[in-house]
Amino acid sequence: MDFSKIVFIVFSGIAFGGVPFFVKDTKKYFLALAAFLYIFSSGWIFYHFNGLMLADLPIVCLLVMGIFSSRRFRWMARPIGIPMFCFMIWGLISALSAVNPGWASMEATKYFRMYLLLICLVHHVRTMDDVKVVLFSMLAGFLVECFIGIYQWRYGAMGIWFLGERGTARIKWRTLGTFFVTSFYANYLAMVLPIALRLFLFYRPPKKTWMYFFSAAFLFGVVALFTTYGRAPWIGFIISTAILLCISVFKSRFKSRVKTTIPILILFATLFTIRYGGKILEQFGGQRKGSYEVRFPQFRIAQRIIADNSIFGVGLSNYELVTYDYMTAQERNHDLHRVYAMMVHNSYFLIAGEVGIVGFLLLLWWFISIFVTGAKIIFSKMYHSFLLNLALGIIGGMMVITIVFTFSPDIHSYQLLYQITLFSGLLMAIKNIIRRAELKKARYDLEKNQQNKKGIK
Repeated sequence: MDFSKIVFIVFSGIAFGGVPFFVKDTKKYFLALAAFLYIFSSGWIFYHFNGLMLADLPIVCLLVMGIFSSRRFRWMARPIGIPMFCFMIWGLISALSAVNPGWASMEATKYFRMYLLLICLVHHVRTMDDVKVVLFSMLAGFLVECFIGIYQWRYGAMGIWFLGERGTARIKWRTLGTFFVTSFYANYLAMVLPIALRLFLFYRPPKKTWMYFFSAAFLFGVVALFTTYGRAPWIGFIISTAILLCISVFKSRFKSRVKTTIPILILFATLFTIRYGGKILEQFGGQRKGSYEVRFPQFRIAQRIIADNSIFGVGLSNYELVTYDYMTAQERNHDLHRVYAMMVHNSYFLIAGEVGIVGFLLLLWWFISIFVTGAKIIFSKMYHSFLLNLALGIIGGMMVITIVFTFSPDIHSYQLLYQITLFSGLLMAIKNIIRRAELKKARYDLEKNQQNKKGIK
């Protein structure tokens, strides 16, 4: 038994076998762990990069608590849960015709665990305090990853390989935190950063400690994102930020409530651009031209796979097992034939190839349902600065990842799927909180009108 498994067992025993007996609110404790532990890719791997992950344990605890709670546990979370569930089922169906059904089935279990996380979040996150527990734990994990990445940038690996960090050989000039590859890490940072930006720039917190926390999350997040040298996440974050800022300019309810942070942001952006602007521009120059030129042959191979397997696809995680069968003789004989045969650098092409057009449409339905849920929160009649900015930040994060997926095959990353599900669960929880508040206000207004009518009589 290797040391990482020993750490997994010991930590699990303490965190889930001992500490809960000394915690007053076990629900919030497990919610906090669920929103924090997923950044570490440690666990007990059984088969094909899958197994019992550290972050699965709080999900199981929340599931058991929900089933045995006095309130009825719902196994279907509408609307986001429906496409998630359908995508998972379709992934299992496509596994029947896959070259390696075991790999496809194991990949589908990731979506099953994400579905369990979603229904647990919807069931347990019912109050503002619950939302804050999940948010602060998520941002605490974000800060931990930022500090790890910045340390790697300056000094190399920290040596926490038992939590998922890879060796120094993998950290030559780009950081990767505790993620498997740099692109996973960069995409994660770019997804969460819009939340930190909204809460730093547009929300006036009731406590100064909150302001310091949000400020640190945003400022350190920007630095950590820079250290990844990830062009697609940079582009996605800039586009997402620009869209949200445009919305805030034309909608008064979205405007910044914190004036002092704007000068700080301008100063930080100016100094950062002066110091590292040249490094950023270098990433879009000729030295990395080859990294995107190889993607066009990959696109052509993906189109052939999709055309030949348009209904069921080739099975989740089976893409690279069939690529050579769809390469031309010229592509096979090329010096970069091994790169051509790798996963296509476009998650939408990848999913369409692995689970067919049906699976691709289910994925789109899943993402669209997230944006629709967020839009309902933003344009609801109830105004709450914290919830509104959180929802806008989540939408910004989803904009980032949907843009990045057009440049990367990272949709199979467990941690990115977990982050998307956290976003989904938070949005559904916020929507339910606002709906209950609207119903309560409607009843109050009705009772007040009835009392006024009686007074007039």
